[in-house]
Amino acid sequence: MDRRRIALIAAGVVLFGGVVGVLRTAGAGEPGPPTPTSAPPPTSLAPFAAEGVLVPTAGAPPEAPHDLVVTAGSRRLQLRWAGGAPGYEVRWGVDRADRSRLVTRSAIQLDGLEDERSHVVEVYAVDAFGQRSAPARSSGTPHDRPLGGYASVDRFDRDDSPDPTRWRLVSRPNCARVTPGRDDDGRRLVLNSNCAAAPATLRARTPFALRDADELGRFAVETDAPGSDGELALDLVPGPVSVVGGDGLPPGTVRLLVETGNGTTSVRVRTSADVPTEAVREVPALDPGFTHRWELVLRRDGARVLLDGELVATSPVVPTWSEATALVSVSGPTGQRVAFDLVAVDAAPASPPPLVPAPAVEAAVAAQPRRGGAGEPPLPGVTGGQLRMALLHTDAAPEAPALTAWVAGVEVPLRPAVPGTPWRAGVAYPVVADLPVEALRTMSGDLVVTVLSGLRMQVTHAELELRGTPPPVARTTAAGPGAPGPELARVDGAVLDAGGRAVAPGAAVRPGRLVFDLTLNGRSGAPVAGLAGFSVRVDDRQVAVVPTDRGGPGIAGRYRLALNTSGFSAGPHMIEVRLFGTSGETRPTSAFIPFFIGR
Repeated sequence: MDRRRIALIAAGVVLFGGVVGVLRTAGAGEPGPPTPTSAPPPTSLAPFAAEGVLVPTAGAPPEAPHDLVVTAGSRRLQLRWAGGAPGYEVRWGVDRADRSRLVTRSAIQLDGLEDERSHVVEVYAVDAFGQRSAPARSSGTPHDRPLGGYASVDRFDRDDSPDPTRWRLVSRPNCARVTPGRDDDGRRLVLNSNCAAAPATLRARTPFALRDADELGRFAVETDAPGSDGELALDLVPGPVSVVGGDGLPPGTVRLLVETGNGTTSVRVRTSADVPTEAVREVPALDPGFTHRWELVLRRDGARVLLDGELVATSPVVPTWSEATALVSVSGPTGQRVAFDLVAVDAAPASPPPLVPAPAVEAAVAAQPRRGGAGEPPLPGVTGGQLRMALLHTDAAPEAPALTAWVAGVEVPLRPAVPGTPWRAGVAYPVVADLPVEALRTMSGDLVVTVLSGLRMQVTHAELELRGTPPPVARTTAAGPGAPGPELARVDGAVLDAGGRAVAPGAAVRPGRLVFDLTLNGRSGAPVAGLAGFSVRVDDRQVAVVPTDRGGPGIAGRYRLALNTSGFSAGPHMIEVRLFGTSGETRPTSAFIPFFIGR
């Protein structure tokens, strides 16, 4: 049945945290128990139904999940099972199942486990009222999967990862942070991004040099990226670039691009000429939060793509260069959180340049130079440097103009990081500048750079590589953020008429009887907070309270409530659904569904 929500102020359900005032109208039923606003939220609820309101009740407990499969990896277990419940409780432990997590998908990855020790796992189906089934039981033993054939492997298992001598994080200002993982994410590198669709890139400081062999080299990453509606890119670019975005790939670039969306996954090997990729086998939909190993293998007869060791695609692409910059980039929705287990390279021997700590770069585009740094002393021990930037513009000219930058009173030419890179509006254009020691002076700790141009343009990325005598580098432990806490389910509500038929958008409901169809859904496969229950208010009068923790915390489900609207006034009304967690640390959330009563 097609269930569409009624539009009043805005279409759909609007989610808010905390208490939000709603429209007041008379005749919405007798007031029930008050909902606390300043006191701590309740972690258990008593059932309540106002006069004329019918609420759903629990039935028999759900059936147990079946076909539980446990797959082992390094410090992790991947669980998949079958079942038709709205939610599941997963329990695990070494000697007994003493840890737990609530999910709405029939799959989960358990991280941070001890290798070579058997772990007991149990999966319980949970119905809409928190009733548990009998468990599906199994066990698994995490173990390290060898990564043969790679000369350089970074497993990010140090407390100070990523190693600054090997990696640079490049992103738009204040858009991303990368730190060693904590707790279950221990011995992983965690990237947190808060800018939608803006790529965050790990740039390898060690050049990727091709071998003189049939297999020229290979590039691998083990990660749970790209996640839902995201992209993962492994780029090999023949030039000193920091980031590659959009469709304007620099000439010679070889890119492995993995894209997810609408439950599907696509894999392509791309170049600036966009040579077609031949799929060897269909790539299955990737479970959110599951780690996979992606490998780009370069050969004299073309490129190959491996997923978890299995060939999934080929391409006739053969590099035209001997050395390149290796980049690992991810992009996706706001709040994306990605974990890297390793990045590996197998190529000709190469070493990163000596690390000379560099200041941050404050870069902008202006017609006149900005003041800054000219009167400051040069950076100690520095003999020169290279400035790397990406410029985003709206210029319609077919070729890039001659560009210069003003740095601490010195004007330096900017050149394309890769000759022949197309100058396209809306596509980041990578440029570099060689800086003499006279230009390497800071203002308030930052290197102030002005790109001299009257074009509508902005600097999206800027970083500095210095040359000179590297001082002793003090390795410090970065305090990485822990995994975000689970959140309550999302609310999807629809207003139906007395016969259970969906009311057309903008149409009125006749006075008498109204059916409210409520669905609580999980959040893209992420762990879900335990649900104590929900309250339903109409025009700020409480009409129902439905507990959902009959056998333990609820998770999700579908509910139907019937309301007597014969005493309602004609015109607009508002239903508020408020969810309460079983933990006092879980913030309640509210959702609002508008409807009309006809005359």
